[in-house]
Amino acid sequence: MTAPGPTGAPSVAYFAAASRGTESVLAAELMELGLPAVEERRGGVTFGERLEHAYRACLWSRVASRVVFPLVTFAAGDPQELYEGVYAIDWTSHLDPARTVAVDVTGAPSPIGSPRFITLKTKDALVDKVRDTAGTRPDVDTEHPDVRISVYVSATAVTVSIDLGGRGLHRRGIGRRFAEAPLKENRAAAILRIAGWPARCPARALFDPFCGSGTFLLEAAWMAGDVAPGLTRPRGGTGWRGHDEALWNRLLSEARDRRRDGMLLPVRIEGSDGSVEAVHHARENLRRAGLSGVVRVDHRDLRDIRAPWEDGGLVVTNPPYGQRLGEAGELGPLYELLGDVLKRRFAGWTAWVFSGNPALVKRIGLRPASRHILYNGPIECRLLEIPIAAERVVGDAGPGWRRPSAEADAFARRLRTSHRERAQWARDGDITCYRLYDSDLPEYNLAVDWYDGAVRVEEYAPPSRIPPERAERRLRDALMVVSEVMGVDPSEVVLRVRRRRSAGEQHQRRGDLRRFRTVREGGLRFMVNLTDYLDTGLFLDDRQLRSLIRSRASGRRFLNLFAHTCTASVAAAAGGAGATTSVELSNVYLSWGKRNFALNGLLKPAHRFVRADVLSWLEGHDRGLYDLILLAPPTFSRSKGMRGDFDVQRDHTFMIMACARLLAPGGEVLFTTNFRDFRLDVEGIRGVTAREITQEVTPVDFGRRPRLRAWAISA
Repeated sequence: MTAPGPTGAPSVAYFAAASRGTESVLAAELMELGLPAVEERRGGVTFGERLEHAYRACLWSRVASRVVFPLVTFAAGDPQELYEGVYAIDWTSHLDPARTVAVDVTGAPSPIGSPRFITLKTKDALVDKVRDTAGTRPDVDTEHPDVRISVYVSATAVTVSIDLGGRGLHRRGIGRRFAEAPLKENRAAAILRIAGWPARCPARALFDPFCGSGTFLLEAAWMAGDVAPGLTRPRGGTGWRGHDEALWNRLLSEARDRRRDGMLLPVRIEGSDGSVEAVHHARENLRRAGLSGVVRVDHRDLRDIRAPWEDGGLVVTNPPYGQRLGEAGELGPLYELLGDVLKRRFAGWTAWVFSGNPALVKRIGLRPASRHILYNGPIECRLLEIPIAAERVVGDAGPGWRRPSAEADAFARRLRTSHRERAQWARDGDITCYRLYDSDLPEYNLAVDWYDGAVRVEEYAPPSRIPPERAERRLRDALMVVSEVMGVDPSEVVLRVRRRRSAGEQHQRRGDLRRFRTVREGGLRFMVNLTDYLDTGLFLDDRQLRSLIRSRASGRRFLNLFAHTCTASVAAAAGGAGATTSVELSNVYLSWGKRNFALNGLLKPAHRFVRADVLSWLEGHDRGLYDLILLAPPTFSRSKGMRGDFDVQRDHTFMIMACARLLAPGGEVLFTTNFRDFRLDVEGIRGVTAREITQEVTPVDFGRRPRLRAWAISA
């Protein structure tokens, strides 16, 4: 067992923990702070000889995740040995029994037990020792303890320490807001140090085109302004008996003076993001950090970005890299666009791109000067340094090094033929959105949909026998061919990847660009969004179904269950329905539906919009009120507003019979599903008549590969 020295002056070094891959960055930072005895270790750095050294690290280190004072290291192969090792520590020399404590456990798997078990066993030993020594025991407060105990476990080796910084030094104390899980502040600071900011950037200029909640921007501004990250963070460890309040206050005063002087130095920092929500959060975070007048953030899509300054600087960014399956495949064009934008609009700059997907960073198409391996949690990531030639590339067309391969010629011919054949049919029906291609060639397993000047490409998961690199090349070829054949800018080609979901899985929102466009269908107009969701707000394969509803709606009362964006209700209203009721749980979709009604001049009191869980709503309605009902449930759903989950195969009999009870004499229910393996439970719907009408409601452009199955049901 290794014992500590006197309180506040241990015979062993202090230890600063770092995220994996940033140990050398932390060591360099601590040496720059003037701290002695710095030695890089796995998972962090040992350093220091006096308490002042540890406090400086707590106050000034941007890269460390924790700073601890090791009390003891011992071997423990079972719970009893752990208990005895912790109990042996003279705890009353470190904490007052009236103080609160918390125990945090980190490290590798141990034969002692799970981290939770080790936490409880450590707490028991600590509390027992204090009670046996002082006659009273400390309370546990896991959120805001007076003293936080750190336990590091590696196999049978256990190190017990006092955490001098509190609950994680990556926290900056500003109550940061974010929409999705952001990059941690200490990891962002490490990336900025590797990039040489601000010391090796004479222009003191930095830009982040995927700024998210503003992590890089905030860290860069504080680094350039010499602002200690611990100034705004609530102080931890003040309940430790070795704490020196006078020393800490002296260091705080010094840091405040440096901040006052440093923030006067000129610096140029800007960021942008395509998400409205992310930009809002970034601006709020900068305001809380006192940086609103220092850093500028704009809402801007990548395709619209220009270099904000002519004399160069650093681009430091963490583009999305698709942690959820399906997303990564959709991001290839985004990385290609990033490469194009950098090459053509950031001449003379140096870009540093951090990503957890090696295949995606290759799509940037620019040669990196250096590569650094870092980790974002468990994900191995690459930080690429990409110098951009000073010669500006003229024009905004796609780069010459990207051309479709000869293999794509057959796909181009098929798409061109389909486009020509569909054009007259679409004009005759006043249709500006339709399917052009649907896996016609086995080598190109995707769908191509036209949306009045924009194209949506949906890639189906390739068979396992197809090597991933071949599937990726074919997809790149297809996207270039689509842009060329359809005569649209590559930025108007949107990719989505479809795959079979696992049990209980739901589709997630994919973006926040909020770019809507209006399309036409048989004299009606609908709003679509090609970027933010897996669906666009208008199911093209429901076109004939909407036409059927429109033809049967005159003078009838129409009920639309799982109404989505209420396109079927619009069709019914346009067909002369006396009244429509649209039931949908999502506020977003209901609001979208109201906009569709307004777009067609149909937003009138006779047309109701009900936000409700459909199953619960059906249970509360049992009278014959409707002449025509559309029941179009999803395959599976588990939303916050639902009482439970929903499964179409399991729940369809209840819904069909509940709808039948709502029918007026002579009424009918139109039931549809996209579930590929659906089986109608004929025995479960006795008392009603069901006739399959799939062929009648399948549009011509979906004839090769129908997606929708439908039944007409009458009581």
